Amino acid sequence: MAANEPELPYAIRQFEIDVLIPIELFGFDLSFTTSAQAMVTTTLLVSAFLIYSMRDRALVPGRLQASAEAVYLFVAQTVTRSAGPAAAPAIPFVFCLFVFILFGSWFGLTPIKFTFTSHLIVTMALALLVFTYVNVLAFRTQGMGFFRFFLPEGTPGYLAPLLIVIEVISYLFRPVTLGVRIFANILAGHIMLKLFADFSVMFTDALGMTGVAFNVFPIIMMVALYAFEFMIFLVQAYIFILITSLYIRDALHGH
Repeated sequence: MAANEPELPYAIRQFEIDVLIPIELFGFDLSFTTSAQAMVTTTLLVSAFLIYSMRDRALVPGRLQASAEAVYLFVAQTVTRSAGPAAAPAIPFVFCLFVFILFGSWFGLTPIKFTFTSHLIVTMALALLVFTYVNVLAFRTQGMGFFRFFLPEGTPGYLAPLLIVIEVISYLFRPVTLGVRIFANILAGHIMLKLFADFSVMFTDALGMTGVAFNVFPIIMMVALYAFEFMIFLVQAYIFILITSLYIRDALHGH
């Protein structure tokens, strides 16, 4: 940042990605960044928790095993209720998506500080992963009959061309809506949370010790927003896998 440029508030600066290890290979920038660090950290911590909690596999589970089983059962029920029993093989895939998004978002509220789900490139990559998985599953299950999905049964012949175009466009926009939905909600929540932190600093800088008294309201709002953010992240992760399950249902059964 140039010396004459004003410093952006932390509510905006929190989304900046810093390069930790510069890596360039064949002209491509493959640097290890703070975003990559957060994703690797999330993967390692969640994997360690799941492996450790399931190490004994007791018939009467302890607290860790029970918590891990509860999360997996929650995802499994979401998939089978939305897509049917035939979707059972997709449960591990959807479970990985759920814990990665949920805990990656939660860890962003800790001293790890970086929430990678607040970046559109990450959520779009996850959405495209789902889109690819669903299409592969659809062709494996239905073969060329998958294309019947774009022409609802009973459609009059004169409406067929128009409906096919509408259905194709709607289908291709699935990863866009899936990725943007979670990105926008988490981005907005983080901005609101950090804005109140910026207000506290501004009051103190502008009014000195007098401004400390005005910090009570922003601090109360921050505490409330932190609790609200935890719930929002859970809801957004759930909505992501719920929509994924509905896409899997379409891939398995069509219209």
